[in-house]
Amino acid sequence: MLKVLEKDKCCGCSACFSACGHHAITMQLDSEGFEYPIISQEECVDCGLCQSVCPVLQYENRKDIRIKNSDVQIGFSARNKNFSQRLVSSSGSIFPPIAEWILDNNGLVVGAAYDKDFNVVHKFVESKDELCALQGSKYLQCKADNETFKYIRKELKNGRKVLYSGMACQVEGLKSFLRKEYDNLYTIDLICMGIPSYVVWQKYLAAFFRDEKIKSINFKEKSIGWDTFTFRVDTDKRIFKERGMHNLYLRSMFLSWNMRPSCFQCPFKNAKRISDFTLADAWGVYHSTPDINDNKGLSSVIVHSNKGLELWNILKDKIDSVQVSIDDIAAGNSNLITNKPQTGDRKLFFETLNVNSKEAFLNLCSIRKAPLKQRIKNKLIAMLSRFGA
Repeated sequence: MLKVLEKDKCCGCSACFSACGHHAITMQLDSEGFEYPIISQEECVDCGLCQSVCPVLQYENRKDIRIKNSDVQIGFSARNKNFSQRLVSSSGSIFPPIAEWILDNNGLVVGAAYDKDFNVVHKFVESKDELCALQGSKYLQCKADNETFKYIRKELKNGRKVLYSGMACQVEGLKSFLRKEYDNLYTIDLICMGIPSYVVWQKYLAAFFRDEKIKSINFKEKSIGWDTFTFRVDTDKRIFKERGMHNLYLRSMFLSWNMRPSCFQCPFKNAKRISDFTLADAWGVYHSTPDINDNKGLSSVIVHSNKGLELWNILKDKIDSVQVSIDDIAAGNSNLITNKPQTGDRKLFFETLNVNSKEAFLNLCSIRKAPLKQRIKNKLIAMLSRFGA
């Protein structure tokens, strides 16, 4: 029986799920809240297509494509000149002008948006009015589906321009699935620490916003400044605001406890990427570009390809930018090139979460460490849960 990939290496990009024409692959949720491909022995015909489109298995085989694509490698500190767009974006709002150019040329934009339960799904956008749904950071994994990549391929074959925005692993998955380069495909990836679990996210919402109807969520609101961003949830009963670095859900991510196992050994953390653009907060370069830093959002941008550079030059009138070195970008965004180590308390976090999710967040993720008595209690709860007590 074919096996796509070991669990600790699978990034959940869904390329295999999308490619299988025999419907032999399903994506199934594990106990930590991550989706993995499962192959049905009854349906599988051992054609090997799933393995041939897996971006992790094919990483070394696609090295020449990656090198060829990264023929420009220019870094910028940049911000959108449209202030209103920048205020509702997480950083410097570079995505909207790129997306608007695609739409102005009768193209299709594909990115991450919330569904009705505030999980993240792929969304197809064909008008500028819908772009706001794709703006802003969303710190959880996009739900897998087997239609997005196929629809993108269909539109590309019809000659339509398509912009796809996602994590580096998702862009690699899309391009591996397509199995050929398309001049009309534009891609954006993000500098990423790791992909959090949406089961952890839903348990956080259930623990702290129970009996409230959530209207909107903003992981990085900038009302008090971009460099001291705020986590905000608007419900039918209140507006909840908290410093981003103090928020318990985000703390579980910063501590690397709720990240997908493959993120600890991600092969795609590299300055040379297969996408046209890499975007991130300008943490490494904002002090050196004070003329364009008003603390309302600034982005680091790496232009990888000639196609990306041509588009960047077209958009010069819409963007303030200063050229910076990629080394300086990496200095402030080490996740560009470095994997975050897995910490020992990750197992304890998930064990406690499955028993009492509120306690897991309050006592393990708080910026103030829980008292020794409480930590001992947490460990005992986790130990008992292993034995079904």
